[in-house]
Amino acid sequence: MRLVFKMRTAGQIEFGLIYGGIGLLALCAARFLPVLTFLPSCPFNELTGIPCPTCGATRSVIHLAQGDLLSSIAVNPLISLCFAGAALYFFYSLVTLALSFPRVDVLLIAEEKNAARAGAIALVFINWTYLIVTLSS
Repeated sequence: MRLVFKMRTAGQIEFGLIYGGIGLLALCAARFLPVLTFLPSCPFNELTGIPCPTCGATRSVIHLAQGDLLSSIAVNPLISLCFAGAALYFFYSLVTLALSFPRVDVLLIAEEKNAARAGAIALVFINWTYLIVTLSS
């Protein structure tokens, strides 16, 4: 893994602004709209009786939008961490864009990319196991 400092080039897409902005819009919607009244129940949970890997994501975002971090993590830890990371990435991208700071890029070789993918899959399975244990009892 190598860390390199790169200046933003003209026309470069700022993914931190895009994905972080989407995450912040979702938090605003969860904060100010009655989101739970619009959504149906989980069909996977109704069919199998066990929670799906994303069960509790909406409730987690609603808790996070209201500033209740502990409840958000208790409902679905992975979603809480993803939204917090997206918000941090949004503000990092905003600062580097506004102040013309160089961006820190992470360069990975193929084996490191595969390890990162395997780690992400492992996190989803760990989170799913947590949801099955906590929501089924």
